[in-house]
Amino acid sequence: MATIKKEDCPCPRRKKATCPHKPYRVTYREPGGRAGKLRQVSFKKSEDAEAFAVKVERDKDLGTYVNPKGGMRPFEEIWREWVDAGTLEESSKRNYHSVYENHYGPFFGKKPIGSITPSMIQEWEANQRERGYKGSGISGRKNVLSSVFNYAVAAEIIGRNPCKKANPRRRSGQFLTPVTDDDIPSMEEVLGIIAETPKIIRAGFWAMAGCGTRPGESLALAEESMDWERGILAVDHQVSAYGCQGISGYRRGVKRGTKHRTFEEARKAPVPESVNEIFNDHVDAFGTWGDRGWFFESPRLNDRHPSYDWFLNQFKAAAKAAGTPRYTPKSFRHFFVSEAIHADIPLFEVAAWVGHRSTRTTELVYGHLVRRAMERGARTMHNRLGLGLAPFKGLIAPPRLTPDEGSVDDWDEVA
Repeated sequence: MATIKKEDCPCPRRKKATCPHKPYRVTYREPGGRAGKLRQVSFKKSEDAEAFAVKVERDKDLGTYVNPKGGMRPFEEIWREWVDAGTLEESSKRNYHSVYENHYGPFFGKKPIGSITPSMIQEWEANQRERGYKGSGISGRKNVLSSVFNYAVAAEIIGRNPCKKANPRRRSGQFLTPVTDDDIPSMEEVLGIIAETPKIIRAGFWAMAGCGTRPGESLALAEESMDWERGILAVDHQVSAYGCQGISGYRRGVKRGTKHRTFEEARKAPVPESVNEIFNDHVDAFGTWGDRGWFFESPRLNDRHPSYDWFLNQFKAAAKAAGTPRYTPKSFRHFFVSEAIHADIPLFEVAAWVGHRSTRTTELVYGHLVRRAMERGARTMHNRLGLGLAPFKGLIAPPRLTPDEGSVDDWDEVA
């Protein structure tokens, strides 16, 4: 537990309020029990020391503790580290550094990364607008900026991403990108990509196309996820760059919970009989591992999940080999939703299967497919009712709203 100790300074009492000394010293250990490094931080006021002591213990309990000294590193140093940490070509790295010099360096370069606040992000956006840049360009550069802060959070350099709180409150789905016909592969294209996929991960691609799962969710399929008899998949885990140590035993691995859902929630998706057989064949050929009976294992390390990047690279290579390099794993989800809407499956069912927040998201993303479904519905009802009403044409007379001239009795009857 963090302890607070007051150490008196030699300054006269009348000058203590303005003296430079910080008499309240907080002593605590970093995570790791007795093996954790002992640290001390001094404060001018007792309330500041108490607040810090409470926060540091809370962060240790939640697993969000970061070394305060990490936040003192300048932004430009973290930027270079972020660029070099990726798998970019040298030409791409040079382009990133050029963008840094023009857009990020003058504003953030020398600042400690931990001192950058959401208000500073908003000031930077205002500065970009003053320099005449368009909103779309500013938004794109802000996404890159957010990626740098996400890296710093994941590397335990800072505790939060200031870009997230700098986003103005917006309507749900305002920035969702509608899907077009070019984004949706045909059945032949789906089969072509899967045919070029290594067998060890092929069932994961079938899960995206046949069950609407996301890439990370596909990698987290397990025996416990499946209701084999009923053909239902419970989607409640996902593989990510930084997973839950309590489940995987490693910082990089699987975590419980999926997008828009907590670890206590699970969505369910139907498993076609053909895909059910593919899952069965995969288990027969490659077996399972771990307590949950995970389907997919790292090709290099035993008892470890495949990396998310490896999965994406396998899809990219397969799509290129199939002659359709424009498609991404998300294209398979688009295929699933497209086929479901074309089959006139209720929109609320489709939204629940793929894990959308609401049908509003499905409508915004797949609006052109929804409109076509409505046209088909109107056409179907016309074919059904139009034929049935044919014998009644000319026999259905509208009511008379005004009486004929001189016909009082008829008016009374209508009234």
